[in-house]
Amino acid sequence: MSGTTSLPPDSGEGRRIVFSEGQQRVWLVDDAGKVVRTYLVSGSLTDNLFEGTYEVFSRSRHAIGIDDSGTMEYFVRFTHGTGGAAIGFHTIPVDDGKPVQTRAELGTPQSHGCIRQARRDAIALWDFAPVGTTVVVTA
Repeated sequence: MSGTTSLPPDSGEGRRIVFSEGQQRVWLVDDAGKVVRTYLVSGSLTDNLFEGTYEVFSRSRHAIGIDDSGTMEYFVRFTHGTGGAAIGFHTIPVDDGKPVQTRAELGTPQSHGCIRQARRDAIALWDFAPVGTTVVVTA
């Protein structure tokens, strides 16, 4: 199944964001159930996110990572990890003026817990996901 761009089965209904941990991919799905955008992301290196349905609870145009691990933009939070830190979608962090990973590495787990996105995709998700938007996490 890896490498497919098809929406995962049993990933909810209606307007939502779907994140597949196994595929390291996000889908933005409109009210009619149509995929309006899909792209590769980099989720967590650790198992700190559980399958389930969540809701966007806060957003920050600019943010600083835990333990001062860099700055990020377009941060859309939807849950908290096992350690209590917020988990969400955002741009690839920049630390000391350099991105902490390349865009070519998207599609592989790289983060401390969040879901990293290319800037253009982060902006698209930001525009798509006001507070209250459904987020579905699949295996």
